Amino acid sequence: MRVSDSLLAGRFGTALVTGASSGIGSAIASALLQQGLKVYGTTRNPDRTDLTKDVRWLSFEGASESGLLAFIDNNAELLSNIDILVNNSGSSYFGRASEIPAEAKERQHQLLFKTPVRLTGEVLPQMRSRRSGAIVNVSSLASLFPIPYLEDYSASKRQLSDWTRRLIEANRETGVVIIDFQPGDYRTNFNINLKRYGGADPESDTVWRHLERHLQAGPAPEKAADDVIRALRSGRSATVRSGTFFQSRVAPAGWQVLPRRLVEWAIRKYYGI
Repeated sequence: MRVSDSLLAGRFGTALVTGASSGIGSAIASALLQQGLKVYGTTRNPDRTDLTKDVRWLSFEGASESGLLAFIDNNAELLSNIDILVNNSGSSYFGRASEIPAEAKERQHQLLFKTPVRLTGEVLPQMRSRRSGAIVNVSSLASLFPIPYLEDYSASKRQLSDWTRRLIEANRETGVVIIDFQPGDYRTNFNINLKRYGGADPESDTVWRHLERHLQAGPAPEKAADDVIRALRSGRSATVRSGTFFQSRVAPAGWQVLPRRLVEWAIRKYYGI
């Protein structure tokens, strides 16, 4: 069910969603539009004809420091006045960590961790001075349950999640809402956009098939967007887990109480290895 009231528009006016051209980012941007906000979205190619109508599209290459700095320079006024920032941009590489080039790893870490940290630093001081605003950092349940052959992706998401939770503690009583948003498997093009490194082997092929199966069996990204809207409407900083009931409730509870060796066994079982 879509959240359609205008409570958010009464508190916030403008939102910026990075990586808003597809998947969860697109769903969040659309949901914020439905809430009555003015929404800016980033994409590598703002001239695409299939982009969501009414989103104000901005060119952004967040996987390089030069691209990040150019975006900040070109949008300084927007960043100074934004009410909601959703750090959602992401990509990944599939393969053994030893087979992925160092340059690819650095670009991924830049996009998944360094860029959200820098953008947060650009908007947070103004939000604190206004005592109003919200930051949603899209990490992943992979921060709790690392995905085989996506170790660097999982590690970067864990780092973003840990940093965001520290940010929550440092900004209590400031009026700024900070959300560590941890989605599980959603029915998006995440696996289609993965670049594979290394030769095929039975184990990696098995993991790949299980990853595709889990993603296709997951909820539509609109559910993730509804969970984000609900978290923003609550007005409370928090870690928010999203996905199927098992992924968002049962598995995290098990992560807290089960021995690490059982968690690692469950991860291998989930991916068929």
